[in-house]
Amino acid sequence: MKHEILLGVALVLAVSGPAAADTVNGKPPRLALEIAAPAQGAVIGDPGGMAFVSGRALALYGEYQAFDIVFVIDTSDSTAAPSGADVDGDGNVGHRKGEDFLSIFGRILPLPNSDRGDSVLAAEIAAVETLLEQLDPRTTRVGVVYFSGDLDPITPDAATMVPLTTNYDQVRKGLYEILRYGPHGRTNMLAGVNVGTIELLGTQSAYSEKRPNARKVMIFLTDGTPTLPMESSPNQNMRMAIRAARKAARHDIRIDTYAIGERALQEPVVAVEMAHATQGVFTPVRQPRDLQSVFEHVDFARIDDLRVHNKTTSDPASYVLRNPDGSFSALLPMQDGGNTIEVYARATDGTEARRFIKVKFLPEAGMQQLDARLAAQRNRLLESRLLDLKRRSVEISTERDEGVRRDLMDEIQEERAKAEAKALEHRKQLEIGVEE
Repeated sequence: MKHEILLGVALVLAVSGPAAADTVNGKPPRLALEIAAPAQGAVIGDPGGMAFVSGRALALYGEYQAFDIVFVIDTSDSTAAPSGADVDGDGNVGHRKGEDFLSIFGRILPLPNSDRGDSVLAAEIAAVETLLEQLDPRTTRVGVVYFSGDLDPITPDAATMVPLTTNYDQVRKGLYEILRYGPHGRTNMLAGVNVGTIELLGTQSAYSEKRPNARKVMIFLTDGTPTLPMESSPNQNMRMAIRAARKAARHDIRIDTYAIGERALQEPVVAVEMAHATQGVFTPVRQPRDLQSVFEHVDFARIDDLRVHNKTTSDPASYVLRNPDGSFSALLPMQDGGNTIEVYARATDGTEARRFIKVKFLPEAGMQQLDARLAAQRNRLLESRLLDLKRRSVEISTERDEGVRRDLMDEIQEERAKAEAKALEHRKQLEIGVEE
């Protein structure tokens, strides 16, 4: 009963979290909005008649211009369970071996996973990689911590795999190492929070360098509840993990928590309270297979609405890509000659901002010169456009084929009626009865 009451309160607080997060240390955010490309007065061109627009929209607290993000990943034994998705893309979805023959106990017994590449841990790693692709190394450092646990006081229950860095290839290698090492041990959430906090603060015991003017975010993933550091003391373990989160909050660290699967959602108090205490966001993920999709919509920028349109023609951007750190890009239809590009943003506290730039568009002019990251963003947008064009082509083709089929059936019906009328006339002429 006590846990039910606590959970109810925690869920209410979690719902009110975003509103509370509109201030940090009592200071409201200011909305920073900029258009990075194209430049004011630029002459641009594209055979497809589209301009690539990029920039950043971010609710700033103080003078924070950058992000430090530490992923804290649960690697306990339970993360060896199947995620329900073909995470490794080998064409097979991992399942518990023997579960078809043990239908009654299949969900209870610790049956081995038929494909390690499709485990909950693999889904966690894939989700982090998905988010990593959306971040900007020019402004965002990323680190990785993993945690599990045992009763050996000599071995650490949490460790830093990758210190905060802008080298995302190094981060990917660290994620691969965690996956290669695989699930093991129990669940010490306290250790995970503490090590993540140390790295974000850049203390003397940290592997990461301190960066005072960065917003500090911990993304905490778990598929269970704390079973350590105290043996057989679940309530004490929960309290200790929540206290660690509250300490992190005193250093302006935000913790976004992800409770993955049924076990984590049976008793989600710790995940809910950790997020609430730090003005973060609690996200329940009932099916581990959905984790990667969930991470496609992560947001640290506190932006409710973002629109890009051509003020000259009143055309909206055909495709807009928004990233968690506030950076964005879009493909915007252009007319020949002068165009005014407008970008509008609204923060979660209702603050609004608009920016305008004027450009000249000539289809035969050279393509916009972009760095590798922005070129990759443009390619993603072009891929989306190509997929839509193919989809529309298929729909048009299907509609055309359906129309042809309908016309053919109408023609058949018409010809059938004519033939039957003629046949009836011939029967009368030949004096042949219908039965004959």
